[in-house]
Parts: sequence; C-alpha cells; structure tokens
Amino acid sequence: MTHDLQRYTESNRAAWNEAMPYHQRAAKDKWDGRFAMPGYSCLAENELEEWQRFGLTGKAVAHLCCNNGVELMSLKNLGAGECVGFDISDAAILEAQERAALCNLDCRFVRTDVYAIDRQWDGRFDVVYITIGALGWLPDLARLFARAAMLLKEGGGVFIHEIHPLAEILPDDGKQEADPLRINDPYFKAEPWVDYGDLDYVGGVHYDSVLPQYGFAHPLSDVIMALIGSGLVVERFVEYDIDTSAGHKRQEGKGLPLSYILVARR
Repeated sequence: MTHDLQRYTESNRAAWNEAMPYHQRAAKDKWDGRFAMPGYSCLAENELEEWQRFGLTGKAVAHLCCNNGVELMSLKNLGAGECVGFDISDAAILEAQERAALCNLDCRFVRTDVYAIDRQWDGRFDVVYITIGALGWLPDLARLFARAAMLLKEGGGVFIHEIHPLAEILPDDGKQEADPLRINDPYFKAEPWVDYGDLDYVGGVHYDSVLPQYGFAHPLSDVIMALIGSGLVVERFVEYDIDTSAGHKRQEGKGLPLSYILVARR
C-alpha cells in the first residue's frame, strides 16, 4: 500500500471513530429496536426491486465499507446466505458486532481497511456490496475493484448503490442560502478534499475533527472504467432522482440524477 493511500485511509479511520459515538447516541437504540423485529429491512423500495432482479436468496455477500452493519443485516433478513461486513472503523464494527449478537443475526463483521482484506476471503462470495457514501472515501477505485473481483466466485457480481456524483457538485442542504441548482464544486478533481468538519449526519451535532478527513471526487466514467479494468462486465446501470445522501433533499424533484445502482459481473 502506498504511503499516501495509507495516510488517507488511516486519517479517515480516525475521523469515523470520532464520529461514531455521535451517531450511536442519535440512532443506536433505534436500530437495535428495529432489528429485534424478525425480517426487518432498512433498504429503500428501488434497491429492493434491483435485488429481486439480481437474486439474493442464499447468496454469500461481502459488504465493503459496511459502517454499522444495518444494510448487510437487512440483506440477511431478506434471505442472503453468508454475510460478512468489512469496515475500517473500529467503533462501527464493534457496534455492528454487538447488534448482530443482540438480535441473533448470523452476520460477521471484520475491522480492516478494504484495500487490505485478508486473502482468506478470496473466491468466497456471490456478491460484493457497496453502499451509499462509500466510494467518496476511497482514493483508488482501480485497487478497490481489483480486490472486490478477487473476493467473488466465478459469475459473482458487484452491486453498488451510491450517491450520484452529479449530486456531489451541487450545494448540500446545509448551505440553505445557496441556489440548489448552482454548481458548487468541480466534477473533475484530481486532488482530495481536505476537511476538519463534523461527520454527524445522523444527529446533526457540530464539532471539529481532530485529524483531517479526505474525500475523493469520482466521475461515473472512473467508476465504470475501474470496474472494467478489474475484469468485471457492467450488466446494469439505473439512475434515480432519489437523494440517498441525507444532504440533497433540495434537489429532489428537479429532474436531476441523485443516486444510482450499478451491477457488474465477474
């Protein structure tokens, strides 16, 4: 792993460990209560439709950047087979492990940088799952999807449900004074964003982070070409005017793509 890559990911690890107690104060009890209900799922209707098309029953799923595990637990409740989540945040993984045990859900959670997932997991999964807000924290998509491809069985697929990069160039809902349709940031940006702001999009508590957070702009072409470069074949791509980021509600209903689902196969 290159020095810059490790510096970015370890700094982001610290930022997420700092943020998770705020998220937990706002939502941990809610998630514990909901997943105590048999069969509970937090997934949106449009994603459920795509899972029905993809096929989930009995499939082994690796969830990269799984955060507190609620999406992977939802897939388990919807009929997935072996479910393993990987995330860099110690605090997020601990919360996921505790909830899985509390709610008797057969999901395993592993604390690791997704670029450094142990080779013992190679060739074990039918699906690599990547969800909302993950890609923007990861500096090297080619390396990410190369690792994802190795995790898959032959014929397995990568299922991505993400924030549309067009949404990311528009003002977020915290900038109420800004025109919601005015371009706020560049679509193409080689250098990372560096921020010391808060990450509590759950409870809305404002604080300054101790270490910098690094974010990365990934045009859709970069996502698609990184998948292709890893030997994966893009099978399905659907765009939605649905905000999944919790930060672009003002752009809903304006005829803009705000999220997407992409499926690629090995």
